[in-house]
Amino acid sequence: MKKMKLPMAIGLLLAWPIATGLTLPLRGPLPKSRPAVTAPAPETNTVMSSQGTAGRAAAGIAIPQNKPTPPVAKQSTTREEPEAPSSAAEATDTGPTADPQHQEAPLETGGVAKDDAPGDGKATDAEPAKQTVPADPPPPAEEPEALAACLADLRAIGASFETQPAIDGDTGCGMAAPIVLKTLLPDVTLEPEATLRCETALQLARMTRDMLKPAAEAAFPDKKALTGIRHASGYVCRNRNGAETGKVSEHAYGNAIDIAALRFGDEEMPVLIARQDDGTAEAAFQRAFNAIACLYFTTVLSPGSDATHQDHMHLDVIERKSGFRYCR
Repeated sequence: MKKMKLPMAIGLLLAWPIATGLTLPLRGPLPKSRPAVTAPAPETNTVMSSQGTAGRAAAGIAIPQNKPTPPVAKQSTTREEPEAPSSAAEATDTGPTADPQHQEAPLETGGVAKDDAPGDGKATDAEPAKQTVPADPPPPAEEPEALAACLADLRAIGASFETQPAIDGDTGCGMAAPIVLKTLLPDVTLEPEATLRCETALQLARMTRDMLKPAAEAAFPDKKALTGIRHASGYVCRNRNGAETGKVSEHAYGNAIDIAALRFGDEEMPVLIARQDDGTAEAAFQRAFNAIACLYFTTVLSPGSDATHQDHMHLDVIERKSGFRYCR
C-alpha cells in the first residue's frame, strides 16, 4: 500500500469522530488518590548476602553504605560550684581573706603560706602541708691528712693545746675538729685559753715566733720579752660584728681571733690605733704588727679600720679566690 500523504491523514483523523457520531466527554476522569507510601525498613548493620546485593545492584536500586555511628560526647551531670561554707561564721567571714588590703603571702619552704598557722579553726578538705625547716649545715669538714700535719706542726713549735669533740652549733656554727689553745710558744701564753681551728692556732703561733717577738725586741729593747697575748674573742657563734642579721662571722667557724693586747712581763700594752704622723716606737711597732699579721692571715682589720674595730685587731684565715688578702 502506498503511503498516505500527511495532510490527507490529518484530515481523516479529524473527520472520523463526525462520521461515526462519537464526541468527547464534557469532564475528564477524576484523579485517583495517591496510594500510601510505606517507608522502607531501616537498614541494619547486618551484611547482606552477595546474591541479594548483586540482585539489587542489577535492578538499579541504590545500596546504602553501613557507616559507623559517630560517638556521642557524654555530658557531665555534675556542676562546678563553690564549696558551701561549713558554718555561718565562715559564710560571714570578715577576716584576712575578705580584706582587699590583705593579700595572701607567697608560699615559702614547705608550701605553707606565710600567714597560715596551724589551728586557725578553718576547715580544709586536705591535710595542710607540713612546714619543713631546712637542717643547719654541718661544720666544714677537715681533711684528715691536713689536720694531722697541722697538729704535728703546732706541737713542734711548742704550743700547748687540747683536742676537743666536734662542735655542731646552731645556724651552721661549729667546727669538725676544734682545739683549745693554751700557749703559743713555750714562753708565750694565750690569755685566756681559746677554742679555735688548728689552722688559726698554727698561723698565730708562727706569726708570734717568726715576726712578732723579733719586732717587739727591736722596738722595745728596754722592755721585757713578749710573754703573753691577750685576746677578746675566739670561737663564738654569732653574725659579723654581732649583728642580728647578715652573714655569719668567721668566729663561728673557729677561723678568727681578736687580739686586744700584748703582755711584756707584768706590763700590758693594748693594741692601739697607730697614727701615720706618730713617730714613737709604739706607733712604729703597731704599724709593723699590722703588716706582719697580713703575711699569715687572709683578713686583718687593724684598730681604727672601722667603727667596730677600735680597740682590737681582727685576724682570720678565711679562704679567698686566687689567694687574695684583705688588710686594713
